[in-house]
Amino acid sequence: MNQTLTSYASLFGKSQNDTHRIDRIEIPLIQRDYAQGRQGESVERIRRDFVDALYDAVMPGGDPISLDFIYGDVVDHTLYPLDGQQRLTTLFLLHWYLSWRAGAALEGQAWRNFSYSTRASARQFCDALATYQPPAGETRLREWIVDQAWYFHGWHHDSSISAMLVMLQALEQRFASASCESLEAAWKRLVDPIDPAISFHLLPAVTNQLTDDLYIKMNSRGKPLTPFENFKAHLEALLKGTCPHRVADFSLKIDTAWADTLWAYKDADHLIDDQFMRYFRFVFDLCTWREGGRSDSKANLDTLAQSLFDTSNAHGAEHLEFLFKAFDVWQDLDIHAEFSALLCTEPREDSSALLIFNPLRSQANQGTDLFGGCCRHYGEFEWSQAHSLLLYAVLLHRIHGTADFPRQLRIVRNLIESSGGGEMRIQNMAALLNDMQRIVVEATLEDVSTFNQKQVANERAKATLLAAHPALRETVHRLEDNRLLRGSLAVFDLDPSGDPSLFTQRANAFLRLFNDRHCWPELTGALLALGDYSRKLNRHGGYRLFELGSPNSESVWRELFMGRSDAELTEPLTRLLDHVAQNGGDLGVLKTIQRTFIEECERNQSLDWRYYLVKYPSMRRGTSGRYAVSQRGYSICMLDKTVMRSYYRDPYLFELASMSGLATANLWFYGYETERRRLERSNGIITLESVDEGWQLAEVPSDPDQLSRLADMCAVFDIGADYIFRVPQENQRDTVDRIVKGAELIRALNGIGL
Repeated sequence: MNQTLTSYASLFGKSQNDTHRIDRIEIPLIQRDYAQGRQGESVERIRRDFVDALYDAVMPGGDPISLDFIYGDVVDHTLYPLDGQQRLTTLFLLHWYLSWRAGAALEGQAWRNFSYSTRASARQFCDALATYQPPAGETRLREWIVDQAWYFHGWHHDSSISAMLVMLQALEQRFASASCESLEAAWKRLVDPIDPAISFHLLPAVTNQLTDDLYIKMNSRGKPLTPFENFKAHLEALLKGTCPHRVADFSLKIDTAWADTLWAYKDADHLIDDQFMRYFRFVFDLCTWREGGRSDSKANLDTLAQSLFDTSNAHGAEHLEFLFKAFDVWQDLDIHAEFSALLCTEPREDSSALLIFNPLRSQANQGTDLFGGCCRHYGEFEWSQAHSLLLYAVLLHRIHGTADFPRQLRIVRNLIESSGGGEMRIQNMAALLNDMQRIVVEATLEDVSTFNQKQVANERAKATLLAAHPALRETVHRLEDNRLLRGSLAVFDLDPSGDPSLFTQRANAFLRLFNDRHCWPELTGALLALGDYSRKLNRHGGYRLFELGSPNSESVWRELFMGRSDAELTEPLTRLLDHVAQNGGDLGVLKTIQRTFIEECERNQSLDWRYYLVKYPSMRRGTSGRYAVSQRGYSICMLDKTVMRSYYRDPYLFELASMSGLATANLWFYGYETERRRLERSNGIITLESVDEGWQLAEVPSDPDQLSRLADMCAVFDIGADYIFRVPQENQRDTVDRIVKGAELIRALNGIGL
């Protein structure tokens, strides 16, 4: 098989390498439809680029281009292309268009002998197009064609014809502003037999027979390029114009070393195109953020590449250098092993790997391989900004060869965990990357301004403590790795002048307490006994939302501890830790603390809301750890969810019902905390509500006999016309247990049948 360099017009009517003459081109039946004129973003981009290349080649002063190889079977002087159908069709349309615009007659032009066998309609359309030309000056080419008598309305349903009309429109738009002189010159350059503007290598095979097997085998090359192949070609073309000295290196690496790196993450079809695309997008987003821009998740990669590497971008060379390094740093590296050495998802005493709290759930290797996770999940819900920052930290380390990286990585993790929605927003990524540069590369916390500033201060305090007491490093790290603290030690006294052994005792006590979830219900009671440690949020109607910690939810304690160094929390917590430490870690001390508090309150006859929540465990069982509490504390909503738009318990009514032997399964309420909540009894009429003064009776009957019985009971309990059973109080605090008094009241109501 001999190849010949030729052009479309020169292809016809003469011998090719003295083997056979080609008089006609026919797209065989087995070939697919013409695709370069299809609709769709990726196809439109390819078509635009191709038409631009053709335009530049044929216009005066343009550089000729070669369209690579076209392979076909020659039978009876007819070329049946196996590879090149799309390019040949476009060249046929270009010749037809420019011949018309240049005023060249169709008669006698051999290039017109082009047809389709895929459908009769496509063949008839090509034949008609090769016969007729629009009048000079026609400005609506598509409309003229479809308005001709030879154009059948049914041809609208032929995808090849529709695509050819789209391509003709694209040519019309591109050449619209060209002058008559330049169009005539373009036509001459196109059909020049010696030095054509557009050429290709023809590989004809003279077989004298056509077989479907041959077409099926060879037509695999006619499949459309994948999105990744299109992107790669576009990026190579872009680099040729901006950084031509890097093109060869890029082309070689993307097909060899970089492909080898990603091969470990191939999908079930043994492809890595999607993995390449995701990692390229990650790196492009990093480049955008590094120059202070905002990423666009909807932009295609070609558009991003154009904005980053075009000569108009002053940072283009810097971005390209970073792109190369972002791939090169993984070369010849066991990436799984690298991340396993750096990160873990469970504490490992035999390893210095850093515990992370947000592993990729679907990832193999315990979810720590962030590079593999990026290749598989970047841009998806599972991949978070925290993952991007952690992976960027590792990239910076490998690019710059930073010293003491485990320490810097620990700081990064701690800052990420303490930075919530206010800091970890996509619009802050540029500033966060600046912070990462200072932490990882420059090894400083100075001018770290976007991460949570309380945690930045906490990191400085820990560094000062460890500088004074290096032996505390392991203890500090164990605390940081606790799932409730996640790096934030704001609740601890980090004063370097303090006794380091006392710090260790408190740390061990904390881990003893909070690593054992079974003790959390008692722990909340003991903490409340030592002080009101709650985080408070103001609500309407005189209520406040208290956050107390949860009997079973880790995240609630996490929110309670994060960034808090106020005395309301640190003092009772420190006292609790000291109690546990002084009792050798015996958790029985939790009950002792509560019992002591209860006895003291009863002895002093001062029973506030803390007394009730400490004495009655059922009153602090809310899963969310959130309680809407009235100003005096005798009206409370105990939330299982985090918001009032959910069903919740009234802890006073719940404990009263439990003590009185009433059913509690359906004792739920819904609505604002200011709405009335009453205890209904299945065997009674009167309902009860906890109010500041005591118990409010409601649903008073109108029946005279029932009213008479109620009046007699009210006289015994000193209940007035307002029907409030007043609990004895001093300084607006109960002096006796209102739950006990309420149970007495219910027994009396049951006794009179109300």
